[in-house]
Amino acid sequence: MDREKLKNTLRRASGNTTDIYFMLYEDYFVNGDNPVEALKIILEYPNEIGDQEDENPTVISYRQECKIVAVFEEMITGVTNRIVEMNLTKDAFYEKLYESIFNCKNDLFPQKKEEKVIALKILSESVSVVPYYQILEAVKVSKEEFESGIDRLWDYILEAGHMLMHREFPTTPEEAAQILRVAGGIADQKDQVIFWTVLINTLRRHGDQE
Repeated sequence: MDREKLKNTLRRASGNTTDIYFMLYEDYFVNGDNPVEALKIILEYPNEIGDQEDENPTVISYRQECKIVAVFEEMITGVTNRIVEMNLTKDAFYEKLYESIFNCKNDLFPQKKEEKVIALKILSESVSVVPYYQILEAVKVSKEEFESGIDRLWDYILEAGHMLMHREFPTTPEEAAQILRVAGGIADQKDQVIFWTVLINTLRRHGDQE
């Protein structure tokens, strides 16, 4: 498969989004030689595909699309989430996703071309767990290690929290540089995990309050 051709197609695509997904499905799934790779490239494309304001599809009507979405969106999301939980390699994930959604003979899954086109659109626009990244082996920290680590790292945590919550910086990179400066003083890998865990939780709580 010509990967650069597909990427250029995605970058240059204009017009109604559903029409574009129909074209992508026909060219790279029905008539393509590597639909799994095409699925991966489409789902990893970082920008919006097509003209989101063009509300005039020519192949699948808006009414038909809404019916298909109502039937399949929850199922597609659930199946994708389940495959993500398997923590496969990236290639294995997209292979299994393709086989499960686009190559499944079970009548409960999309069978018609129009249904598969909208399934591709749902995956690309509505399923939050794609694009997919595998969780690799991580450093494990016990509850006891975490609690003692917070006490040991309190000065670092306090300084980083102050930079995030109480200081104003001209740019976000300057703010990030300050946090990295603080974190740079922590040599032990488990201590780094504890530090960033506390910081991430602080940012999440702050975001929930806004």
